[in-house]
Amino acid sequence: MRTYTSFLNKVANKAQAGIAVGALAVIVSASALFPTAGITAFAGNTSAPAKQSATPFLTLPFEAGSNMAMLSGWYYSSSGGLHNGIDYINGSVNSSRGWATFPVIASADGMACGNCTMRQGNAVWVKHNVNGTTYYTYYGHLASISNDIPLGSQSRTVAVKRGQFLGWAGDTGARGALHLHFALYNASSRPLDPYSINRLRQYYPRPLDNTPGIGWFLGE
Repeated sequence: MRTYTSFLNKVANKAQAGIAVGALAVIVSASALFPTAGITAFAGNTSAPAKQSATPFLTLPFEAGSNMAMLSGWYYSSSGGLHNGIDYINGSVNSSRGWATFPVIASADGMACGNCTMRQGNAVWVKHNVNGTTYYTYYGHLASISNDIPLGSQSRTVAVKRGQFLGWAGDTGARGALHLHFALYNASSRPLDPYSINRLRQYYPRPLDNTPGIGWFLGE
């Protein structure tokens, strides 16, 4: 069985090379990152997944609201730039000056640790067991981490519940771009798109209300 420590170390090695590129890409103007014309189709499911009647594995990592928006999806742009996560902001994608912090919450029950491996600024990892299958969610660039989350050691974790406060969205490790980087990994350290859409921002449901909170995310 892969241990929590070995998994985090493996992801850390993969992340080292990509963090600088991702941090730089996220502060490029939204108009350059997300062109509205000439979008190239990418591999993967191109339609929204069917709604589920039961609560899926994941829900939104924040309270849905009219001011929340997705900054970037699985790809940064139509010309490429694999993102391997979802960036969320509190504000308009066209005006980074107006972005505000927001409380980040656990998207599912699990065991959490903060700043316990290589990361994008302050970050929380949560390990989840879903019907015997292990997943990890990642919450990066936090301004601060909840006092309830143990810091700095992969051997120290605490149980968290879906919707529990993890910290405040920020710009640590992101050079002034205040946002949440939300990522999902399987037990083999492979990044997964929690929406199973794997495309640009425009193809994802907008986080303005409780849809896509219940029913849109990867289910079991």
